[in-house]
Amino acid sequence: MDSTNAIIYLDIDNDAPMIKFWYPYNLPEKYQREIVEECVSIISADPTFIPEVLLIFPITHLKIKVLIKYFKREDSTTEEGISKSAIIFVFAEENDQIYYRYMSYIDSYFSKAVNAILTLEKNGTIDELIYEEIVKLHLILCNITAYLASKSQYVAKKEEPSRKIFEDKQGEKRKFKVVVLGDPKVGKTSTILRFTDNVFLRAYIPTMGLNITQKIFNIDSIVVELVLWDIGGQTKFEVIRKKFYESASIILVVFDLTNPMSFANVSKWHQDIKNYMKNNRALKGYLIGNKNDLTKKRIVTEIDAKRLSYALDLEYLEISALTGYNVEKVFHKIARKLLLFDKIEE
Repeated sequence: MDSTNAIIYLDIDNDAPMIKFWYPYNLPEKYQREIVEECVSIISADPTFIPEVLLIFPITHLKIKVLIKYFKREDSTTEEGISKSAIIFVFAEENDQIYYRYMSYIDSYFSKAVNAILTLEKNGTIDELIYEEIVKLHLILCNITAYLASKSQYVAKKEEPSRKIFEDKQGEKRKFKVVVLGDPKVGKTSTILRFTDNVFLRAYIPTMGLNITQKIFNIDSIVVELVLWDIGGQTKFEVIRKKFYESASIILVVFDLTNPMSFANVSKWHQDIKNYMKNNRALKGYLIGNKNDLTKKRIVTEIDAKRLSYALDLEYLEISALTGYNVEKVFHKIARKLLLFDKIEE
């Protein structure tokens, strides 16, 4: 059955997480179990860690993604007097760009539902009324998805024909995982969206832990699929980040040419992923200086950036997510280098 657009209310206990409610009621038990396992695993590494914001998380083998809102509930049966809970909304992979763009807007509906649930529980309200709040949130999210999808159809119309052309070709196909790192507000998300959708986000929306975007294009008759893992830069997402470094084909460390602190932290990001790579293998990657359109505000010089890239064994490139300068060229260059590495390793 189609498992998308389902919602789950989860009570997270260290010993036995329990689904308190799910809707639609015919959501298969297999889907319930696997979704819960994935969502619990995100915060299992640190018992004290509760993300304060809405997360997007892929469950690749089910070909779905989930929005997860974790929160704390009062619980007199525990030593701490609290327990962890989560509301999980399941959606189809093709809708991820909708949530990617409007995360803070959608988060507000989750927060409102959580506050209503906590108030009802504190007042000793019967479970049925609490579950009505969850069904109401489900309806709101479904309506929002449909509305935003109708407003974003120009993206699907532009992308789908090219995807079909690539699938029909008889040539080779290569798929690579690209991990994008860097401080908050340096332009990681804007750079990815400029490349995948040729748009620029003027309102800053911090990446909620992880977003995955993909772009399929043609390089010398070879179909290349870049799967771009945009990993949240905030310290609160450190536990989550470590889960997604594995199997990276290449890394992009992005900094802001007008922000010297983001440049100073490049080495930290490079070491962060290096610490968690399997077999301690050498990292292949690029150092990306963003916002080179802001010439009057620029602080980091090209010479300093190239010196650092040489020290870290990364190739240096400059872009502007705002104007689009060099963005397409950079990703095509990355794809060519990945194809070359792939050929050498064969």
